[in-house]
Amino acid sequence: MANMTKECWDLYMSAHELWKQGKFTEAETVLGELYSAGGFAVSKARLLGAYVKRSLGEVLGEIDILSELAGNGCRDDVGLLPAVYSLLGQAYSVIGQSAKAVEMFLQSVDTEDDWQQKLVEYSNAIFAAAALPATDREFWQSLYAGYEDLLAAGTIKPFAVKNWQHNKLRVGYLSADYHQHPVSALLWALVDKADRHTFSVYCYAGNTSADTVTRQFQAGCDVWRPVAGMLHQDIARQIYEDEIDILVDLGGHTSGNMLPVLAYKPAKVQMSAIGWVGSTGMSSVDYVLGDEYCTPALRQDAYVERLLAIKGSHFCFHIFKDMPPVSEAPYRKNGYITYGCFNNFSKVTDDMLVAWGKILAQVPNSRLLLKHKLFGDAAGRQYTLDRLAGCGIDRHRVELRNFSQDYLTQYGDMDIALDTFPYTGGMTTFEAMYMGVPVVSLYGASRGQRFGYSMLMNVGLGDMAADNVTEYIEIASALGRTPELVSELRSQLRTMVENSPLMDEAGYARAMERIYVEAVAE
Repeated sequence: MANMTKECWDLYMSAHELWKQGKFTEAETVLGELYSAGGFAVSKARLLGAYVKRSLGEVLGEIDILSELAGNGCRDDVGLLPAVYSLLGQAYSVIGQSAKAVEMFLQSVDTEDDWQQKLVEYSNAIFAAAALPATDREFWQSLYAGYEDLLAAGTIKPFAVKNWQHNKLRVGYLSADYHQHPVSALLWALVDKADRHTFSVYCYAGNTSADTVTRQFQAGCDVWRPVAGMLHQDIARQIYEDEIDILVDLGGHTSGNMLPVLAYKPAKVQMSAIGWVGSTGMSSVDYVLGDEYCTPALRQDAYVERLLAIKGSHFCFHIFKDMPPVSEAPYRKNGYITYGCFNNFSKVTDDMLVAWGKILAQVPNSRLLLKHKLFGDAAGRQYTLDRLAGCGIDRHRVELRNFSQDYLTQYGDMDIALDTFPYTGGMTTFEAMYMGVPVVSLYGASRGQRFGYSMLMNVGLGDMAADNVTEYIEIASALGRTPELVSELRSQLRTMVENSPLMDEAGYARAMERIYVEAVAE
């Protein structure tokens, strides 16, 4: 490596190998030796240090390294800048600085030479923007237009329209999440309960790993196509040759998405559903799926596509994992109400923290329980406690827990769940209610801001949703002051969810298939 002695090079390679093996602490020790030997000035060595910090869960230390690299422009290796900006975007998302995350991802786009990677980074920017507290129609129109322009800068040529004929309508589901994942939980009914007399189901799987859920989908569909690692144009060619009538993308602008496939227009009708809260921003996508509660209009905000409103819920949950039994409301043993939020902490804005502080102030002795990987690091916890204090929340009334696989059981420590805004919860809201925890949600005008409202309406708890912050605070605090109601809801919520459209798999499949037939006919 340029500007690195043989001693430094050997240390670098040793640290890199330790990092690859998952020996992160040992890798950091070797990096210390490398820096002492003169490797500190080498951008690639510093970048490896950022990766190690990330692997250790020390996100603030990672940001320090990356910010320094970005500030000096990686002067000895400017080719690293796109990766530095991308990692910064991810790190800022983790700590809830969404505006900085969007800025960094767009910087990565600007400095990246590879067109395919530019698309990835632009999707990252759009995803991070979903958590911004104050955006308008013009902001989203501009952001989506940038993605469409980037697609147009490539060599994408849509396939010629082909009037194929077959006995059944062919529906293709495009996803990188055919494994234990919220998207799979939401998709299962459409595969397992499909009307096989009318439809053939094709699954295009972009995930690189497989588990028991993957194998259930593989056995449950008519045609299974593993497409991980394939070029977008080749995936599109396969879909076109399969003569798919309706292609449903389940990723949107989330991680690992294959959205550019839809730019080739390989299917007659193309739709975005389930996995993404906003528009794709793509003129080649015809529809976005919503429901009667989150989609009050067929044209909305900056959506490029037409919105389809299914009656009831556009989410239908299948449980692949073992769910713990509902426990007794924790206030009975604690003597106080515990509010909580297990949503991704990147969704938690300062405005929401201020609202939560006001809720705590109105409910004597109440506590706030938060859970996220950021809290597994001492610096991350301190950063969060300082941020909470700045928003009016007494740190002595907060418990921060690192993410762990037993998080479902830990709903036994939460009396009331507080939804985030503007990026509301999906699977987290469902799981909280299924574990007996009532959810209070704030909703706005756009589809992606109304997921909590939709789920609460479908369960029969629409009065737990508010369309303004003042009412959100009032609902949550009033509920906290009536613990007997909290206890009553805890005993009833699982049954209410099970008997609602949120888990009516056959009814959901039939409703979706009616939409498919109408979309093709149209």
